[in-house]
Amino acid sequence: MMAVDDNLDWLKAQQLVDALFAEFMRPPAATTVSEWADACRMLSGKASSEPGPWRTHRTPYLQQIMDDLSARSAVQEVVVMFAAQLGKSESGMNWLGYIIDNEPGPVMVVQPTTDMAKRFSRQRIAPMLEETPALRKKVRENRSRDDANTTLMKDFAGGVLVVSGANSAAGLRSMPVRYLFLDEIDAYPLDVDGEGDPVMLAEKRTSTFARRKVLKVSTPTTRDFSRIEAAYQQTNACQYWVPCPHCDQLQPLVWGTNHGHGLRWDKLDDGSPNPASVHYVCRHCGAAIFEHHKPAMLAAGQWRSTKAAARTGRQTGYQLSALYAPLGWISWADLIVQWHEAMVASRKGDVSKLKTFTNTVLAETWEEQGDKVQHHELARRAENYALGMLPAGGLMLTMGVDVQPDRLEVRSWAFGRGEESWLVDRHVLYGDPNLDELVPESPWARLTELRRQGMAHVSGRQLSVEACAIDTGGHNTQAVYQYCRAHAAEHVLAIKGASQGNRPIIGKPSAVDVSWRGKVMPRGLKLWMVGTDTAKHLLYGRLRLAQPGPGFVHLPAALVSTDEFEQLTAERLATKYIKGHAKLEWFKPAGRRNEALDCAIYAYAAACYLGIQTMREPAWARREERIAPRVADLFAPPSSTPAALASPAPAVPPEPPKPPPARQMTNRRPMTGRTW
Repeated sequence: MMAVDDNLDWLKAQQLVDALFAEFMRPPAATTVSEWADACRMLSGKASSEPGPWRTHRTPYLQQIMDDLSARSAVQEVVVMFAAQLGKSESGMNWLGYIIDNEPGPVMVVQPTTDMAKRFSRQRIAPMLEETPALRKKVRENRSRDDANTTLMKDFAGGVLVVSGANSAAGLRSMPVRYLFLDEIDAYPLDVDGEGDPVMLAEKRTSTFARRKVLKVSTPTTRDFSRIEAAYQQTNACQYWVPCPHCDQLQPLVWGTNHGHGLRWDKLDDGSPNPASVHYVCRHCGAAIFEHHKPAMLAAGQWRSTKAAARTGRQTGYQLSALYAPLGWISWADLIVQWHEAMVASRKGDVSKLKTFTNTVLAETWEEQGDKVQHHELARRAENYALGMLPAGGLMLTMGVDVQPDRLEVRSWAFGRGEESWLVDRHVLYGDPNLDELVPESPWARLTELRRQGMAHVSGRQLSVEACAIDTGGHNTQAVYQYCRAHAAEHVLAIKGASQGNRPIIGKPSAVDVSWRGKVMPRGLKLWMVGTDTAKHLLYGRLRLAQPGPGFVHLPAALVSTDEFEQLTAERLATKYIKGHAKLEWFKPAGRRNEALDCAIYAYAAACYLGIQTMREPAWARREERIAPRVADLFAPPSSTPAALASPAPAVPPEPPKPPPARQMTNRRPMTGRTW
């Protein structure tokens, strides 16, 4: 009897081992995501206009995207830049179901906000788990006092599904994950809780998994600020090509071109489009393609890459416009009506509808029509003048300093009549800005040396730096305060940018140093507020000037090979909608540097501190006489006076700083009995 029991126990143990081995040690599933979806996925009426079994043949353009997410695929990152309502998020839902059923592991889904994450879990994930039989018993049921299955966390055998918001840094770094689904990434905040880009924070969660997979999905937004466009450009950038029903030649569907092919329609008497006449003109044979041809065209279509990916074989990207929407969804007739309404509104000054159409229908980024300067245009008109030398028209020398964690970015600018300006020098002083100026390795010591040595004028005179503006609003604020406090007599200004419209470029200063009683110290440090938005509008307008003269910005050809001009034009003026109201704001695209732009703003603010905005011709003439009395002789024909008899031009000492105001005597009795 004991032998029989022992055999039964051994068989049960063997069965348990076999089951565990089959569950956790099996090779990757041979089934693809699209095959699993066709066999198992049920669409809920709560989230789909076509509830019932999933059918990949309705959206054949999703098959390759889903198969790239399959376990046997070597692809690690899939980028989907689609128009709205084309099934891009549903492909991600199929992937989640496939993971739970076939390839369990830790999964994270990131929505733009925590509230949207909760809504996504209730309206998309929960119905899929309830109505798909293959998943119904995979996820543990929620019992009282058991948090294994909550709104934002679903626990299943071999893994866990966490749903988070991109506005929560704590949620993004909560756990390591093998699978990452980033949904609508263009709606993520630029920075989350001061810890950086939420996409990068989330992607770091996958770094320990060799077989990780990341899905990035979104409709695009503004050019140079769209995360999905930037990610798509790193991939092989696939387009969906479909055959013409008349000539069988493959081609991508486009909205319209000047070459005759694309979407076409007739106009009614009032100028509006006639929806009944809409058709597509083939680029090869010129035949008319109508919407009833789309099902066969989509079924025979294929994705074609347009370039090599940054990581060949590991990244794939797909772009699709609403022209490919399956029959029964949004039609071509609806699209041309939307386009006409957007164009009518744009002619009246409202471009919001046209922007929405570009993003959500054409799946393209919108390019703002505000202030914009191309860096290659600046490089084309750069001039051959020497760095470190003041030109003949430069009669005022200022300096702008941008403080970074490991360096000081320094730019020297010269100004002349009509506020004509020249970029005359560039220095990057590496070192820890927290180090005191007396420490030899400190970048502040080298900055002091640069300021005090001044710069030679082409006339042979030496011109000193009259004012230097240093930003305090970024890094190492207290170190900047300390330096500016020590050199206030040399017109070294502590400044802080104010990104508000219509502010003066340099406004009334505020006191930084106060006594223990809260009273302002008479000789304490002052903080000067700089209207950065106002200055950027002014600078970008001047950068667009093509001919030298008042306001023209001269740039040296010696910096063409650097990224100086790209930094100078890094920011864009983009429209931001807050509660339905449009507001223009300056934005810096992700990954771009703007130190040169900041330094140019600070140097001009220093010039405004010196009064450049109110200077008239007599003031410029006095400067010219004091600094370079014979500037005009530089361009005169050679005289007959021998060079040996010509007396050299005497050096002009820098203008002495204004003495501090005399200390006023008061009748206040001296304080005694207190230690200070």
